[in-house]
Amino acid sequence: MSRPSSSPPPDVSYVVIAYNEAPAIVSCLSAITDQVGSSSYEIIVVDDCSVDQTAELVQDFASCRPEVVLIRHERNLGRGAARSTGVAAATADLIAMVDADIVLPTDWLERCRRVLLESAVDAVGGIAVPDGDVAYVHRIFSLTPKVTSMSTQVTGSNGLYRRKVFDLVSIDPSLIEGEDVALNFAMREAGLQCVSIADLLVEHCESKDFLGSMKWLYQSGKGASRQLATYGKVRTPDIASGGMIGVTLFSLAARRRGASWRLVWGLPIVFLLGISALHMMRKFVMRDSAMNWVLATVVNATLLGGYFAGRVAGLSSAVRDRTGPE
Repeated sequence: MSRPSSSPPPDVSYVVIAYNEAPAIVSCLSAITDQVGSSSYEIIVVDDCSVDQTAELVQDFASCRPEVVLIRHERNLGRGAARSTGVAAATADLIAMVDADIVLPTDWLERCRRVLLESAVDAVGGIAVPDGDVAYVHRIFSLTPKVTSMSTQVTGSNGLYRRKVFDLVSIDPSLIEGEDVALNFAMREAGLQCVSIADLLVEHCESKDFLGSMKWLYQSGKGASRQLATYGKVRTPDIASGGMIGVTLFSLAARRRGASWRLVWGLPIVFLLGISALHMMRKFVMRDSAMNWVLATVVNATLLGGYFAGRVAGLSSAVRDRTGPE
């Protein structure tokens, strides 16, 4: 499944990274092939050693579509390596990065390309709904998501880039997650500009189960601590994480002074539930039943606990990296 070497390069190269995305991959690829306009394109799917039917579904989809190229990693290398593989294989002057659990609206390419042609920006993208950190809660409890602003201008979920971006900066292949954040910082340092289109919404169809979501949020927490240590930019999640760590340390200190275990456990739990409630109000429209909302808040608090655990692990790693071996 490759484009003949004698063929002229397409107008757009779509780089789709996938790891165990069998439930969503066909919808993702179909949305790409359904884009309006007359642009020629290629779709490079990088399967990062999935253990489900992702690769087989891509092969079936590509059987009558020569534009689709499947590249398989022999072992799971992470998002940074998968994106790097796809960008290296892309041949067009415009490179689109799309996650395999994203369904683009039919006018996505048309609108993104118009922004690139009519302005000096180097990358543009839409906003994924629901946001990735609440995708599990959204799916299980059928909540109505809000469109929330992003701390990263163009995320890895969907973005259209001029090729010159990757001539000047590169994606860090060592990053399991957070490679899109690192790319945005590298672009900024190189004098490149990127913007998101506030009303260009893409559908996020994540299918992770509870444990998968917990694992992902733990990794995201580690990555967020690494980003804070690397770039020094304080965001709202950093403040929340600092509060969670502070309350926990206070409770442990109180225990050493004779406080009851009820206080030791109670304060962090109350704080976590409060953060979860604020998080839910920011991410979802409050139009559901009270019981459904309470249950969703408790589940979200549990997932946030995994995120905060990742923040602590990431902070410990950052301290070790700075101090070096003893």
